[in-house]
Amino acid sequence: MITIIKIASSILVGFFAGPAIVYFFNRLPAKWLCDYGETPPTELTDPNVKRIKENPWRWVYAVGFICLCLRLSLANLVPSVVQGGHVFLSGLQAEPLSDLDCAQLALAGLVVCWLLLMIALADLKYMIIPDQFVIMLAISAIGFMPFRGNMMQPLLGLAIGGGAMLLLAGIGALAKRETIGFGDVKLCAALGLVLGVRGTICALILAVLAAGAYAAVGLARGRLKKTDHLPMGPFICGSAMAYIFIALW
Repeated sequence: MITIIKIASSILVGFFAGPAIVYFFNRLPAKWLCDYGETPPTELTDPNVKRIKENPWRWVYAVGFICLCLRLSLANLVPSVVQGGHVFLSGLQAEPLSDLDCAQLALAGLVVCWLLLMIALADLKYMIIPDQFVIMLAISAIGFMPFRGNMMQPLLGLAIGGGAMLLLAGIGALAKRETIGFGDVKLCAALGLVLGVRGTICALILAVLAAGAYAAVGLARGRLKKTDHLPMGPFICGSAMAYIFIALW
């Protein structure tokens, strides 16, 4: 019966979470998608302009979030992933999880992935990472705190995520080339709070590999030039969501 409830709840939550991405992104305050002090263009202020088309994207996102919810809510039933009903988070000694604990982890993972998708869309379409979503992402780390062994894991994750991006930005500044924006630094710092040390390192490595592969293919096919600037936000967010979907449990 509990399994049936989990499946039904996952389908219901995912069905609403996906279309909510399109609904809220199309109605975000225009200033959230602009640099501070910049006047929003007509594209952002015109209520008749859809930033994301409702069809087919609301259904695409609905299917994606249904799969995510099913994965997160049923992960504790997979012996090869979670042995004996135990969870393995960075810095946490394995302890049995109750159904309530599993529900809390699944909800926290859902909220994080929802925010990451909003951030990825904003950076992909408008080359901006809204601070409001970064703050909400950092706050969402509270959902994982009860399952951490201590506060050092999220703090070290913050230092690694933000520090790595800050180092890349510094190298770019010395080379007089813009490599990483400060929005990416703040995003990775907030993500470090959520994923801890192991998750942050995995997500960063995967993001760099994905961005490198995309750039290589784009250059080979002539779709990209060496002077083009790729937003890193979608790669960072996509890698973090992949980690949550595949390896968090």
